Amino acid sequence: MFINYEHENQIYNVIVERRKNFYFITYDNTEYKVNAEEIKSGHLIIKIGDKIIKSVVTKGDQEKYVFVDGDIFKVKNIELTGFRKKKKKEKENTLNSPISGRIVNIKTKKGDKVKKGDVLLIIEAMKMEYIIRAPYDGIVKKVNFKEKDLIEIGQNTLELSKMKG
Repeated sequence: MFINYEHENQIYNVIVERRKNFYFITYDNTEYKVNAEEIKSGHLIIKIGDKIIKSVVTKGDQEKYVFVDGDIFKVKNIELTGFRKKKKKEKENTLNSPISGRIVNIKTKKGDKVKKGDVLLIIEAMKMEYIIRAPYDGIVKKVNFKEKDLIEIGQNTLELSKMKG
């Protein structure tokens, strides 16, 4: 199976083949032997050699969110054609929730300056914490939730304006 997906405006091509009880994944001309097990819906344990990776996959409207070791990857399947589709320009200053859950900790407030990678807020879902980090240096324009609020997948968590320079 050939899979093409986009993450952070970069296109990745992956080949996935199942042989007996293993998956063989080819990416960037390297083949990886992978054993993957879904322990419950959306929760995976992936074994690559001696390395064990726990991940959670959730679905948004047109994309999937993959959580691995505290990092969040927003990916979407794409069809490769001879031309690029015009995309609706996403607002640069929004950060949508990758999961439904409860806001357990807000680390910032309106007017705060943040650096790329700073923790902005923490969402708890399925007894796991999901950390929302700043994707770039910026200034918090608005926080849309309070601690203990429920949030649904895709809802805007806060507004962040990119710092110039």
